[in-house]
Amino acid sequence: MTIDRTPVTVLLLLVLLAASQFLVFYPKLPDTLAVHFGVDGQPDSWSTKGTFVATYAGIEAIFVVLALGSVFLIRKVPPSMFSLPNKDYWFAPERKEQALDNLATRVAWFEIVTLAFLIAIAQIIFNANLGGAAPALS
Repeated sequence: MTIDRTPVTVLLLLVLLAASQFLVFYPKLPDTLAVHFGVDGQPDSWSTKGTFVATYAGIEAIFVVLALGSVFLIRKVPPSMFSLPNKDYWFAPERKEQALDNLATRVAWFEIVTLAFLIAIAQIIFNANLGGAAPALS
């Protein structure tokens, strides 16, 4: 088993970026946040600051666990569970380890790109909410 350290390093950098987002923006945010915007750019859904941050942190934690877990758990899944063209070829004994390494790396990168997307969306929400106060939740 060969673990490519690049995705793990990028993942850790993204975790630091997300933590920095929290540290910088949380104290500045209003108590009620606009969290969803219509096609016209107008907010149409609101949340408390605590609920938004807890949800955002929870979703990001799930993707971090999935990215790290995929590197290790993918080897525990039996080959019959994979939907892969030419599966018999890729899982032949002489290629199985390399195929699993490749698959684990690709899944990790997919999770990393998704996490980066979530961080970007959170940044947009932070920026949108720093321009003014939101109405009170009812």
